[in-house]
Amino acid sequence: MTGSHISLTLTSPLGFAALALLVAAAVGEDKVQPQTEVPSCEKFQERMLEIAREYTTYGRVDDEYRWAPWLCRMPNPALARFSASKDADTHGQKLYSILAKDRGAYYRELTKRNPVGQVIVKESWVPEETKDGQALLAEHRVQGGRQESFLRCSVKDGKLYRAKEKAGLFIMYKLDPQTPDTDKGWVYGTVAADMKTVTAAGKIESCIGCHQEAPHDRLFGLPKGNTYQDLQTELLKRTTKPAAK
Repeated sequence: MTGSHISLTLTSPLGFAALALLVAAAVGEDKVQPQTEVPSCEKFQERMLEIAREYTTYGRVDDEYRWAPWLCRMPNPALARFSASKDADTHGQKLYSILAKDRGAYYRELTKRNPVGQVIVKESWVPEETKDGQALLAEHRVQGGRQESFLRCSVKDGKLYRAKEKAGLFIMYKLDPQTPDTDKGWVYGTVAADMKTVTAAGKIESCIGCHQEAPHDRLFGLPKGNTYQDLQTELLKRTTKPAAK
């Protein structure tokens, strides 16, 4: 999508309703949707756009190829994962990958507080079922030869899914806990798939309601299961030709 940036300054309930309809039409129902219960705080929008421009330099939190082996085995690539949420207007029904500006702190501080300046980005895609494991492995090899090792696919209920198209970014970044209009320092935001449109930013109630339940300073960490070995098994099933009779 190549639409221009949308201002979210609201002057009346009618104007807000019109804006919500405009954004929904522009982004599509499978993309990041605006958080209608909380207007964007304009003071956070520029930082959200800056993060959207730079987040690919952060590194995926589960991409072991960026680090020296420490488990006496070959490092595993990063994986796309299915969101556990069932809410299609937010994280739900999407594939995602987590990137952190300070990857070391993301893991170290899962039992403490993340430092001011930390940025967490949940990159999301619309999933599409596929049976072509060979194409996914080929795509993985090309990416691994460039900047990162990342498999843009996942397994769910015995079916293989690929990341069809980008659905937008879900962003958290940490300021001083005393900063007004934040959740103890955390600022939440969403950026549409065009990487130019901030659809919400600030104290988003739907984000706060969920992340306040997180065990590690508003962070949940990566879910267990859906390992690289599981995915590799499914990919090989779809690439190995049956023996000739």
